[in-house]
Amino acid sequence: MPIYIIYFCIIGNNLFIFMRIKLFFCPISLAAACIAVLSCTEEPRNTEPLTDPWTRERTPVNLRLESQIGAAVISNDAKDDAVGSVTVNLMTSALDLSRVLVEAIDFKFPQSEFCPKASIAPGSTIDLSGGSADFTVTAYNGETRVYTITYTSFNDALEGTWTFTRVPGILDPANAPQCACIIVGGWDGEVVRSTVMDKYWHWGSGYMPTDEDDNVLSFRLEKADPGSGDTFGTLVNTPGANGVYANYVYNNSIDVNASYRILPEGKCRWSKSKGGTAFAVYAFEDTGYSSPLYTVDVLDGGEKSLSGSSTFTVPEKAFARSFEGPFNIVDYNYPDTRWYTDNVRHVLWLVKKVSDSPLENHSALLQ
Repeated sequence: MPIYIIYFCIIGNNLFIFMRIKLFFCPISLAAACIAVLSCTEEPRNTEPLTDPWTRERTPVNLRLESQIGAAVISNDAKDDAVGSVTVNLMTSALDLSRVLVEAIDFKFPQSEFCPKASIAPGSTIDLSGGSADFTVTAYNGETRVYTITYTSFNDALEGTWTFTRVPGILDPANAPQCACIIVGGWDGEVVRSTVMDKYWHWGSGYMPTDEDDNVLSFRLEKADPGSGDTFGTLVNTPGANGVYANYVYNNSIDVNASYRILPEGKCRWSKSKGGTAFAVYAFEDTGYSSPLYTVDVLDGGEKSLSGSSTFTVPEKAFARSFEGPFNIVDYNYPDTRWYTDNVRHVLWLVKKVSDSPLENHSALLQ
């Protein structure tokens, strides 16, 4: 008597019928048929249950600290999901690193129920006095990630303490007293460069331009634009050991202070564009840095020729003011006034940086 065998498999809640086979009764055939049916049973799989990634989210998209310049660099450890790092650029000159204010910490979807929680918040402080600080982010499902914050110091090449560099005369190196000021002037085709003391007899007691050669200049960075990186600071021009400032009066009759003075007496403010070398000078009372008085160029050391003059040497650095003219005061008697007082094109103070830090009493000197 024939027997019909139907092959089918049950997978999940579904029944699959494959074929019907006609067999004659045989114990062996019946056993084979049973084995075939059993072989279609679904094998158990060794898989972990899926987890909604939003419940595991722990990555900040933004962190901003007090005195931070630019955006924070936030990264996660590819080998350890519980570890992350944050690097920021901080203006540390006037910052208490033991209590750095957290201004912002943001996540991708702050209104979502799955938004993670951080152990720091805007208004809290962190201690970076040891060079780093940790905070923890906890995901919706309870998983945590510890971020380590480190910082690099944002600074400006101008910040620090500067002194003056005295050099021998240029026109008369053997006899001229040393000084730190160079003048370039003259009408077109007759440009002269000299030290301010090459014609030393034009100056007298009580108004010597060298009275300022012992001054100490203290530049301090006060703030920077978080986006552009432009810098703003204060300057103290101390009167030095002799306690006086230079008074530039040629032959005791022609006042050239407006041209020769590069930095104001006492205190002032300065600003500088990111990546630039020149800086603008402001009155100290101009706390908004809104009305620059003039611009000072910072020249590197080496051989220089300005406005077509013969070359001269800047030993280390120079602060320089330049004037637009017109340079049209012509006197074919060729007096010394043709470049000392008339047609003044450039005035340079030869300086050198002696410290990357401002004077310790900078704040007191601003009072």
